[in-house]
Amino acid sequence: MPPAPMDAPPDGSVLDGVYRVQRVVGRGGMGIVLLARDELLAREVAIKIISPDRVTSERARESFLNEARAMASVRHENVVQIYAYGQYEGLPYFVMEYVPGTDLGTWIDERAARGISPSIDETLGILDQVCRGLAAIHARGVVHADVKPGNVLIGPAFRVAVTDFGLFRALGEKDASELVVGTPAYIAPEVVYSRAPVFDPRADVYAVGVIAYEMLTGRMPLPIDDVPSLFDVHLKHMSITPPSEVRPELPVALDAVVLRALDRDVERRYATPEELRRAFFRARSDLGKRMHARRILVVDDDEHARAMVRETLNATFPNATITEVTDGVEALAHLERHGADLVVLDLDLPHLNGVELTAAVRGIPHLEKVPIVVITGHGGSADWRVLQKFGADGFLMKPVDAYALVALARRALEKKP
Repeated sequence: MPPAPMDAPPDGSVLDGVYRVQRVVGRGGMGIVLLARDELLAREVAIKIISPDRVTSERARESFLNEARAMASVRHENVVQIYAYGQYEGLPYFVMEYVPGTDLGTWIDERAARGISPSIDETLGILDQVCRGLAAIHARGVVHADVKPGNVLIGPAFRVAVTDFGLFRALGEKDASELVVGTPAYIAPEVVYSRAPVFDPRADVYAVGVIAYEMLTGRMPLPIDDVPSLFDVHLKHMSITPPSEVRPELPVALDAVVLRALDRDVERRYATPEELRRAFFRARSDLGKRMHARRILVVDDDEHARAMVRETLNATFPNATITEVTDGVEALAHLERHGADLVVLDLDLPHLNGVELTAAVRGIPHLEKVPIVVITGHGGSADWRVLQKFGADGFLMKPVDAYALVALARRALEKKP
């Protein structure tokens, strides 16, 4: 019998002589998530500790350990990494990487409160990384089974990471418990109306389809708020309105992809997150082909970074003319002579750095409105504040996420008179 449970560790307490608790950052049915400082390795970590009211249940303790093992089995940049497992005064806990930022649900809600809808490229950039993370999870023989915005983290440089394996299932596992667990709106239909559903990647694909619909339209695909409505909606086979009919400004090309991800017939749904990811990529590429020609200047003395930017922008704006230069002085001369519809430049440039180049460009009358996106491997928020004062339109950290770059580029070009 485990020792009597205590409350969550108070702020300032130290777990195993290493992890100093800073504060509680989240609570769920199974556990409490703490922000802590790893004093040995001098880094912030997240710690999930089992809820005190669950610790006396052997089944809950076993499930908690299995969650940690499942997460530890996956090594991928789009999945939160596990570092260690231990106990604090009878409470099992595991230590994870801390992803500073927010979760996708909060990210969506904050934008909605300001009347801002995620752009297509922001949406597809997030979904692309979610699909990559889920593919890595499935490759380890695991179905996440609780994919939802609250379990998707958005960190620095637009990095997206899937977390919380609390309801995971083994691939091919049958569930004969007849209990519905998870967030109803994101649960695949076959999990609801099958007596003993077999979990496979298509259950997670359905959940990604729900997130895609939610981000693109600002509403859920089906009116599901709780378990009774979940059964009612799926047993009635209610139809889903195509995204472009909810928001006419959305391209029709995305309708088929989203609706196939949400298909009730599991055999017609995309079989894997990778299939879904590629379908979104093809739809985005088709959209880019319809854009008119642009002149884009890329300024970076790092050949590999320059190539990445060029390839990303070529795929997005296939009709664009892309010029590359390697230093700030050459870039300024090119812009004075030829102008541009978009400038993507590195902060750390020879002869004239990114801040100096941005200021110089804004001082030339016919270049005052040229969109400027700055990328850097060394800068931070202080640099961005300075760049904003000089009129930069966007700022990204290296390694640059392709979708984040595309989203900024599109937004900047849409503002250009």
